[in-house]
Amino acid sequence: MGRILSMAVVHEYLSRSDHQQAINIREVTQRIIQEIRQGVLGPDKQIRVTLQSGNNLYLPARQATACALVINELLQNSVEHGYADRSEGQIDVQLEDNGDEIEIIVQDDGEGLPDGFDLAQSPSLGLRIVRTLAQDDLQGNLALEDVGGVRATVRFSKQVWEGEGHWNEHE
Repeated sequence: MGRILSMAVVHEYLSRSDHQQAINIREVTQRIIQEIRQGVLGPDKQIRVTLQSGNNLYLPARQATACALVINELLQNSVEHGYADRSEGQIDVQLEDNGDEIEIIVQDDGEGLPDGFDLAQSPSLGLRIVRTLAQDDLQGNLALEDVGGVRATVRFSKQVWEGEGHWNEHE
């Protein structure tokens, strides 16, 4: 259900604009967070989900769609696994524009990674989806760290608008 909602959020933005134009992934992320708060977090869970302040970040439709799915999956994973046995916590989402590279960071203060965790061997459908989107659609990578919770970082090269309806990867 969450995957469908995140795609619906991106579709809403695409339907309001020319497909050649950039989509503000910060706005899309805020909408995904609202959907998580309303649809996933039950009344027994006091988990704060925040989007860290920063500048707007515009991406082409294809990258924006992959990012929306990644953000949704990482948030769902945090809620489902990080807080399975806890009723309160904090999840922070950061969108960083580092010039040539974009970073999406989702960090929670939940349970952390299980002992011996290996991303390549993870049976989690959500993490397999995130890894595939990061590697194949975004041409980037996914890293998970245990930091008294989990920090998931997706890094990929930014595409830049070259006018005339063309996006190219930033060299």
